[in-house]
Amino acid sequence: MGSDWTLPNRMRTALFHNFTKEEFIGYWNGKSRTFKPGEKKFMPEYLARHFAKHLSNKVLTAAGKDSACSPKKPEEVPLFMAEFNKAFQLQAGDDNDDDLDVAIDLANKPKDEATSSLPEKPKKSLGTELKTKVDPDEDDEYEGGSEKEEN
Repeated sequence: MGSDWTLPNRMRTALFHNFTKEEFIGYWNGKSRTFKPGEKKFMPEYLARHFAKHLSNKVLTAAGKDSACSPKKPEEVPLFMAEFNKAFQLQAGDDNDDDLDVAIDLANKPKDEATSSLPEKPKKSLGTELKTKVDPDEDDEYEGGSEKEEN
């Protein structure tokens, strides 16, 4: 039996741009990321949308336009969309690309294509190699998606 690994749907990238003159701190999954004023960074589309939404809300709140923040139908709120579109730009691509092409292109995107003022973080080492199970039939302790119970 082979691996059941599949590509996520439409792994598109987008450009997030902190268009303000202030640092913007965005949060995802409990972790913060600081974007310097004017910084642009390519990232997965869902992250760029998330950060753009929160940056837009910050700008609108500072301008006293709280009623335009986090609309349920953003496309119907021009004030929100004006700020959002400054912060978010979907990467142009061929809509006919299949997921395999998108995944390969994403992995091979030049690292300097977007500017980043953050220093590169050192990679953490686990100190040991991890064994990846590709085929459940190759491991005696694996049965039906869970480990065998001891009797």
